Amino acid sequence: MNSSKISNPISWTGAWICTVCLIIFLACSSESEDALPPPPTPSQDCEDKDVSLAQDVIPIIQQNCAVSGCHVAGTGRVNFTVKANIVQNASLIRANTQSGIMPPPGLGSSLSAEQKAAIACWVQNGANDN
Repeated sequence: MNSSKISNPISWTGAWICTVCLIIFLACSSESEDALPPPPTPSQDCEDKDVSLAQDVIPIIQQNCAVSGCHVAGTGRVNFTVKANIVQNASLIRANTQSGIMPPPGLGSSLSAEQKAAIACWVQNGANDN
C-alpha cells in the first residue's frame, strides 16, 4: 500500500479549522463601520435648516452609498435602497459621513461639506421621514 496517497483525516480537519479561525480573525480585526468615533457635536446652524429626507438626503445616499458593491441588496451591508433602512441607521450614516469613513476613501466618491452638513442637520433635526 502506498502511504503517500492516503490522506490523514485529522490533518485535513486541523487545516480546515485553522483556515476558518484565520478567516474569522481577519474579518474581526479589520476596520469596520462598527468602530465609530464619537458623534459630532450638534450644530446650531441646523435649527433653521429644513432638510428633507426625500429631497436632500436620499439623493446623496443614492449617488454615493446605494451603489453597486456598497449599500445595496446582496452585499451583506445595510441596504440603503430601502428608505426605512436609511431612517433606522441615520445616526450611523451621520457618524460615518462626518468622520470620513464613508464613502470609503479611494473609491472616487466623496461628500462635499454641504452634503455632510445636510445629513448632519437631517439627523440632528430628528431624522424625519419627510
